[in-house]
Amino acid sequence: MEQNKTENNIKQKDLDNITDSTLYSNFDRNLNLQFPASDYDDQGGNYDPISELSQLSIDSLTLDKLPLELLIHICNFLEAGFVIHTFSKVCQLFKDLFEGDSYWITRIRKRWPKPYPPVSDEDFDWQEACIQREKCCRVWSDPKNQTESIVYKDTIFAPVDSVHLMENGRFLASGSRDRYLTLLDLSKYDPSTSKQKDMNVYASDKAHKGWIWSLTSNDKTLCTGSWDRYIKMWDLEAGVVETQSFKCRSAILGLHMEDNMIFGCGFDQLVYSIDPRENTMKKRKYHRGPVLCLAADENYVVTGSEDKTIAIYDRRAGTVYKTIQLESYPMSLNLGNRQLWVGDKTGGIHVYNTTCGQFKHIESCDVGHTGKVTGIIYTPGALFTCCTDTTIKVLEPSLNPGTINTLTSHEGEVARISYQNGVLASAGSDVSVRIWRPKDTWY
Repeated sequence: MEQNKTENNIKQKDLDNITDSTLYSNFDRNLNLQFPASDYDDQGGNYDPISELSQLSIDSLTLDKLPLELLIHICNFLEAGFVIHTFSKVCQLFKDLFEGDSYWITRIRKRWPKPYPPVSDEDFDWQEACIQREKCCRVWSDPKNQTESIVYKDTIFAPVDSVHLMENGRFLASGSRDRYLTLLDLSKYDPSTSKQKDMNVYASDKAHKGWIWSLTSNDKTLCTGSWDRYIKMWDLEAGVVETQSFKCRSAILGLHMEDNMIFGCGFDQLVYSIDPRENTMKKRKYHRGPVLCLAADENYVVTGSEDKTIAIYDRRAGTVYKTIQLESYPMSLNLGNRQLWVGDKTGGIHVYNTTCGQFKHIESCDVGHTGKVTGIIYTPGALFTCCTDTTIKVLEPSLNPGTINTLTSHEGEVARISYQNGVLASAGSDVSVRIWRPKDTWY
């Protein structure tokens, strides 16, 4: 069995050069190695599944005795999650059929033929990817019937500039130009009533003295950035209590928070790094214009500026080791899964391969936006973007992404989006927060 797995393992690095016919041949070969034709035909000749079925009595006909071609065909119509988590656990035969990658690669590529994932990854989880892609396609191609759509306007009296989901999409924080910081518990939403106050955990216009422009979190701590030049930390378990604040030189336009570290970017062209344990702040300047967006992981801090550059700061070396020049300045960034996604001022999106720190440009494309791309989020299931053209797009998570759906609920510019555990939230200049929650969501 181990030899069979080795012979039929399709390496991720070769996927871009593999045709669908090759995948099917590989999968068929895998089946033949595990379940040779001689098991069904003593002569080793042509196998006829209809003849095989005709030899079985009704009493003895069970799923595990179906011809493999028919069994696999049936599973193509079942949800990937059911096949993986339930069907494959019925018996050893079903487990052997679906535990490898070949079936799932073929299943994804037959339905969505564009290059996926955008960047090759030898550790890519094809089973989970299939679950996520099928779920996102099902939910976002029909959000009217598949989601609960919430329009929240209580305690909001001005355009909303930021939203942030936490704890698997249960809690939603928002910041607006009326200086209100609002925290909602979405698990308390009752679709049978129009009352929204039950969701409200916290709402105060005393959190900041300026527009609340950026939000992030780590565990039970919320972090906010404002035009009043302050970055603040809030203890959610204690009832949204301010625990620390750090005064910067200008408005804070982007934030990233992790254990024992906060990164912020400012209108003053500076990038701030804060250690809350020591209550210390470092300032670095490597842009010639306001720093509009920021993303970070354990190795890099990536910033985008109005000077039309993206700077990659190496955290270990303590220096900027690469600068990317753009034609239009970046408005939003998303870093992860060996990819950097960028949304720009003119509506374009760009993707870079970050494997081994190369940050190599792969593709730029037009997905139909006609304004500034103010938010971009990549997941294995879908790519989400929002724009000042009032739309949110749900796109295929591949190169040259096709559109799954365009959401047009907002009547004004969409300033920011957040996505977690299938829940999507957006901040709008139409003085509202919009939330789409799949009907099968649980907390």
